Amino acid sequence: MKVSRRQERIWALQALYRLDLIDDMDLRAADKGISDIKTRENIDDQPYYFEKIVKGVLTQQGKYDRQINLKAIDWKINRMALIDRNILRIALYELDNNLPVGVVINEAVELAKEYGDEKSASFINGILAKI
Repeated sequence: MKVSRRQERIWALQALYRLDLIDDMDLRAADKGISDIKTRENIDDQPYYFEKIVKGVLTQQGKYDRQINLKAIDWKINRMALIDRNILRIALYELDNNLPVGVVINEAVELAKEYGDEKSASFINGILAKI
């Protein structure tokens, strides 16, 4: 089944949000979340981009959180909204994987507009513009 990159980012955000919400940011829990999304969305069991995002974020979470903390003046990662910090983690993963900066920032801002609060998009744009 062909799935858009945007949809895959949404699924990655859902999986990471769930893991962050239950404070279980590890690969075993991620596998369960990924499986649940595949079942819910009725997609086949091939590897998808959203799985790479989720596992990549979890593997590099410490690095990404440090980067976010350095750029988010007066905000620490643990005080940020769960949605915002996971959108930022996804964006940093994509930047690490050489996606064009403009595309990454645009996609992160669009996710923030759709899933964050009224300030999320400008907050995320401001942080990513510094990275």
